[in-house]
Amino acid sequence: MTDAERKVYRIIFNHNHVKGQHTKYNNLLKFTGKTPKDLDKTLATLVDKKLIWWDKDKSKDVALREK
Repeated sequence: MTDAERKVYRIIFNHNHVKGQHTKYNNLLKFTGKTPKDLDKTLATLVDKKLIWWDKDKSKDVALREK
């Protein structure tokens, strides 16, 4: 996992476990300082690794996958 992937995953993980809710896409943009293109690429990689759930076309929420 790259540093960018790890950073995004930790933000999603912490937000889910501390606040008990899914992370909003706009919040990830703000917290990471990434461009939408870079964030989309990072999120797509985490989806491929089956660590998170995110459907760009349907929702702006990003959630952890239940294991």
